[in-house]
Amino acid sequence: MFGRDLAVWRNESRAALGLPIDRFVVMTGHQAGIWHAGIAEKFVVGAQLAATHGGVLVHVVVDHDLNDASLVAFPALVDGALARLAFERSPRAGTGAPNALRKPVRTMRPERAHEVPSEIEPALAAIERAIAAERGRENLAMQMAHAANALLTPRARVDLTISATAIAATEFARAMRANFAPMRDAYNASIAGERIAPLAATELPFWRLDRADGSRATLSAGETADLVAPRALTLTAIARLLLCDVFIHGTGGARYDLAMERWIGAALGDEARAALAPMIVATATKHAPIARFVPPFDAGATPAALRALEQDPFGDAGATKRAMLAAITGLRAEKRAAFLAMRRRIVEARAARGPELAELRSRIAANRGALAAHALASDRNWPFPMARS
Repeated sequence: MFGRDLAVWRNESRAALGLPIDRFVVMTGHQAGIWHAGIAEKFVVGAQLAATHGGVLVHVVVDHDLNDASLVAFPALVDGALARLAFERSPRAGTGAPNALRKPVRTMRPERAHEVPSEIEPALAAIERAIAAERGRENLAMQMAHAANALLTPRARVDLTISATAIAATEFARAMRANFAPMRDAYNASIAGERIAPLAATELPFWRLDRADGSRATLSAGETADLVAPRALTLTAIARLLLCDVFIHGTGGARYDLAMERWIGAALGDEARAALAPMIVATATKHAPIARFVPPFDAGATPAALRALEQDPFGDAGATKRAMLAAITGLRAEKRAAFLAMRRRIVEARAARGPELAELRSRIAANRGALAAHALASDRNWPFPMARS
């Protein structure tokens, strides 16, 4: 591959990144931050796999993503009602860590006074301590990644942490950029139908980064850059070809990595595709223990119920509307006439059920606070140290 045996590339790349060449390597990762329990589960499964095979778990930090890793949300009571708050931006740390946070700040504004539920306080305090303990890291992404590693310790041990930009700096990644032209068409064909942007005529599947303003831009063939990062498919292609023995995805990553497999097979051949380390999927849905703060609510009084009644006010489980939709056929003028007739009948039916619609809107208004609290209690995206069930 690119003029050298794949085994040579593997040994050289692992050694360059500080990874063992003689042990089983499990790899997973995400954008920097204190993520939700579904992402944490990848690390839990990874640690179990690594222990079973006498190997190591490697955390790959997507340190070039545009997300703000310092944003950590937490549930709190504001004026007695459940609300979503987040750490506010604290002053930046001093020399040596220009992007790392000195400490997380719950609030700097008196008008945002709140109470943290006792069920949440220990986890929130642990997050604060973990972030503050890693403030000497080289940047915000690595600070938050190592804080997440520390918070995982009760359930998973992360042995090594590397960044996506470090992977992009390997000799193999440079060789891929230098020899990418014959791989471009296969890349664009493999992502057809996916939510992945195709590459332009000279564009490479890497980003050119500017740490000064936190921006990233496309990287073109022949263009030089002080700092480069791999795009998603490139990152997992290099990881699974060279750096690990199994890669753990969440549900979203597993889908796009199928496109990567198609790309590598089409561009480099079936043997290269067969050389990719296998991937597995791990996820979980857990909630913060805040259900006791959800007041009783009218489960039938929801915006979704109102939309359903407004769009199908005939009271026959959709039969009338399905029949009218089926009647929208024929020439363009005939279709338009049938559509307008359907709309007139819907408006008339709404008018006939006006009192019922008004009552439902009133119930929704009275229910709004309780529904909002229920949505917070059933949210799976709270930081994983807060999630219990």
